[in-house]
Amino acid sequence: MFLLLHSKYNFTRMSSKNGLLIISSLLLIISLLTSCLGDNEYDEIPVTEDAEIISFSLSSDSVTTLKNVVFSIDQNHSLIYNHDSMAYQTEIKYKVIVNYTTASGNYLRNITDSDSTWVKSGDSIDVSKPLSLESFAIGGKSKTYTFKLNIHQIDPDSVQYIQIASNQDFLQSEEIQTILFKNDFYTFVKTGDGIELYRSSDAVAWEKIPLAELPANTIVRGIKSNGEKLFACTADGDYYESAQADSWTKIPLDYPVVSILGYLKLGEGQAQLKEGLSLTVRKDNQTVFACLSDENQWTFGDTVPAGFPVSEFASFNSERLKLGYLTVIGGISSGGEVLNNVWSTKNGYYWAKLTSTAYVFPPLRGANAIYYNDEYWILNGRQTDDTYNSEVYSSKDWGTTWTLRQEKCWFPEDYTKRSGATAVVDAEGAYFYILGGRSESGEFLPEIWKGCLNKQTFKE
Repeated sequence: MFLLLHSKYNFTRMSSKNGLLIISSLLLIISLLTSCLGDNEYDEIPVTEDAEIISFSLSSDSVTTLKNVVFSIDQNHSLIYNHDSMAYQTEIKYKVIVNYTTASGNYLRNITDSDSTWVKSGDSIDVSKPLSLESFAIGGKSKTYTFKLNIHQIDPDSVQYIQIASNQDFLQSEEIQTILFKNDFYTFVKTGDGIELYRSSDAVAWEKIPLAELPANTIVRGIKSNGEKLFACTADGDYYESAQADSWTKIPLDYPVVSILGYLKLGEGQAQLKEGLSLTVRKDNQTVFACLSDENQWTFGDTVPAGFPVSEFASFNSERLKLGYLTVIGGISSGGEVLNNVWSTKNGYYWAKLTSTAYVFPPLRGANAIYYNDEYWILNGRQTDDTYNSEVYSSKDWGTTWTLRQEKCWFPEDYTKRSGATAVVDAEGAYFYILGGRSESGEFLPEIWKGCLNKQTFKE
């Protein structure tokens, strides 16, 4: 059996592949002699013509996270890199320890610069720039890899905003609602003549489409979706459903609808419940909570308290611990009070107030709340003293506690503060869109903005 013996002595410099061929031949001769003599002064490594690098890692006392970085070796393209980039602003000021294995057991040669050097596993190496590393096998066969240490060059926790459309005349309305429905964006607009509908595949180019059977007194901001159907109610308490967005059907109910709170999707731990629409309805001369199941079965809860929103609120579905929840944020109470409360339910008809009297976010009207980055975010809106909100608030515990996000998440200087806009998150959860709204001066804003937390793009 042929064995290649790896000498303890380090050939520190050699610029010629011919020289390497001579060295490899000498080592092969030594291996034949020592295999016969049983010399234990050398480590035994099987002879191979494979010049590939088969593992690679780095470590450093000054950058402790480096040891956790996983490097991929793309043999087809001769690349070594970390797919998951290191944290933003990571600095590699000094040489780091490189550890590797090759199929042949030979050293690598760093040929990045004209003055090439040999590098054995455990040596220090400068990784501040991409490297060219050459690996050798018996007979002088070699393979050159490009190595690059990827470090995020942008702050993952900052938000980038860009205006993607302007002069969208259909957004000049007091009441608009955008729904992402069956892979398209649909915007419902209340005009002096009734309700209009616009559709877009990218939130940039829009077309007006005919809309049938949705009355002019529909509460546009209250239109909700479960992904398969759309739901709406009118100011008179009539209830409508649609499976196509452009054609609606009136559904007779036993009780007039005051507001649609949202659709409750259930988790694995709620097999005893039924999915359905959470509503407030008029029953026995009171406004009460109710859940209307997909089989049109009613379940009623308590009387709606004075501090619960009846208009201009936002609602979301979420799941935690295998339980589905519906959460309502902000809005205006029946007494006209602008709220900063958060309410939640896991059955659609009994609601619990999550927030206390402590400060969470300011009372806002015409604000937007989105479920984004596995958090609730609150954007835009007008406060009770008529000042407009330029800040962003978020909650990681489904609305119980709130944090004012850092200024790097706030809107840019050329973004006009607004209320009454509509906001929607795309299907992948990477981008959110803000459409329309009204400025502090009362001017309609016929524009569309696109926002993205930088870390969301890292997933692409």
